[in-house]
Amino acid sequence: HTLARINLVLRQRRQDARAPLHMPLLTALPFLVLVVLSPAGGAFVASQIRPAGRCTLESNRIQIAMSSTPTPKPRVDFEKTETVGSTRWMRLETLTYKVEDGSERKWDRAVRTTKKSEDAIDAVVILALLKNNHDGVEGDQIVCVKQFRPPLDAFTLELPAGLIDSDEEPAEAAIREFREETGYLGTVSGVLPASYLSPGLTNESACLVRLEVDLALEHNRKIHNNQVKNDSLEGCEADRGLEKILLPRKGLLRALHKHEEQGTKVFAALYSFALGMEIGEASSLSKGAQCS
Repeated sequence: HTLARINLVLRQRRQDARAPLHMPLLTALPFLVLVVLSPAGGAFVASQIRPAGRCTLESNRIQIAMSSTPTPKPRVDFEKTETVGSTRWMRLETLTYKVEDGSERKWDRAVRTTKKSEDAIDAVVILALLKNNHDGVEGDQIVCVKQFRPPLDAFTLELPAGLIDSDEEPAEAAIREFREETGYLGTVSGVLPASYLSPGLTNESACLVRLEVDLALEHNRKIHNNQVKNDSLEGCEADRGLEKILLPRKGLLRALHKHEEQGTKVFAALYSFALGMEIGEASSLSKGAQCS
């Protein structure tokens, strides 16, 4: 009886619109489902029936709403963390984490023993530019350090860097570490949020701090001209032959290639910065050519 009423209403609406009516039973099937599922059952009112296209649209909306339900994200269960081994400075851990289907997986990582919490920032990496350089060098220079790194059994070319002490802010640590490694006095001009150096291996994090070195200062000028010795180097750094290296900001990528050809390993962040500089220079030249 209900199906007959539905077909009658649909036929009348189609005729009113002067449109042919094809397969009335199939057209009415979506509404029949609504009748069966309706709490009112056979008392379903014909005036509440909506065109088939609208019903399909609402079904799609329901499907979209169901599919947009957030799925569980992978997460680490730190209560199940196992310590495999530890030294004064490093600790090897095995993590347990769950994936979307709820099953558990294992992952090994290295952690600094000086790290106070998962969110604590371990270190600073320092990008320092020399200003007021009157040595006839064109453009700014970047202060780098060269030192022997036992894990690589090689000398590396890096940006100055160091651990943040427990009572320090990243900017304070950068000024201290920069003076210890290079002898220069720097002024902070920017601090970036924490970044992660090798997230597949360790949770170590570092802030990139930008410093400016004013060579108009007498102390910096003497350090720059090697008139005074940098007596701030710690014993282990002096033993590994740490020394400051000045590289041009313009043409930095070519300079790094030359050092690598001589057997020096280059810090990844330094290469990334050099590539970014080269892309920026190429973009500027292209825009200049278009304007001319």
